[in-house]
Amino acid sequence: MNYFAQFPGFSIRRGEHMRNAFKRLARARGWQDGTRSTERTHFHRQVVQEMNARFDTLEHLQDLCQKLFDQVPGTITQCKKLLCTKFINIWDIVEGKYEYFDSRKDFLNYTRKNRMFDREAAKGLRLNVFLRQL
Repeated sequence: MNYFAQFPGFSIRRGEHMRNAFKRLARARGWQDGTRSTERTHFHRQVVQEMNARFDTLEHLQDLCQKLFDQVPGTITQCKKLLCTKFINIWDIVEGKYEYFDSRKDFLNYTRKNRMFDREAAKGLRLNVFLRQL
């Protein structure tokens, strides 16, 4: 079931950052800390499902490699090998921002500023090449 279907009238706005969409949903529903944390996990899981569906094909992986590195590897394995050579923030990919970091330090500084993806939800990603120990 689509997580968002349980919230009639709510939709993610075109070009909206996912974290902003979640904040908007949480405010509209009046979620406090405990509920907010649980719902954030569900929200992240839905995002993972959508990402997995989007990046489960060679064409989508090649498109991602093209946008990030201006390269088009020939196989899924080659795409994933290329993707794991850099530090890429999951939220950025979800939001259509195609940038990467060469430096772990720069990546950590950027990611720790409210750009961290739910750990348990992220484990369900087929694109686990994005996962980094923080």
